[in-house]
Amino acid sequence: MKKLCLAFIAAGFVFMACALAGAQEEGISASDVAGEPSEFAKVEKAPDPALMGGWKCVYQRFRPKTGNYDAEPVEFYLAKYGDKYGLYFYRSKPEGGGKVYRGWREFTINGKEITSDTGIRFFTEGGKVFFSWERGQKEKPAEMTRIPGLEK
Repeated sequence: MKKLCLAFIAAGFVFMACALAGAQEEGISASDVAGEPSEFAKVEKAPDPALMGGWKCVYQRFRPKTGNYDAEPVEFYLAKYGDKYGLYFYRSKPEGGGKVYRGWREFTINGKEITSDTGIRFFTEGGKVFFSWERGQKEKPAEMTRIPGLEK
């Protein structure tokens, strides 16, 4: 009986560790963006104030091979640090084992638009913030919403 009880306790610890590890994979948290960024954005023109803070969406990425769409969570957090801007990026791909891209990245800010050299684009239009990925296919841009707790 004692061994069975210890086995349940051990299984409980393993389950909790897995649950906590999985929770770390989901989106941007305040602890992710605490402190100084490890990389800064290139600034051609100061960002539209609407782009500041945390934003999220679920992007419907088209898969030409299957003809289906995959839902990919995408988030970013933009803040000013002295005279520089830092952008923390998060994206999760469901295929291929669920690869996650996250961390401070060197994007280019040009007023109402933020871009990467991989084709990622965040932009403002009509007072709203959008995400698109320009890579041949022209999927419809996804409207973004604020990340609670990371407004600015």
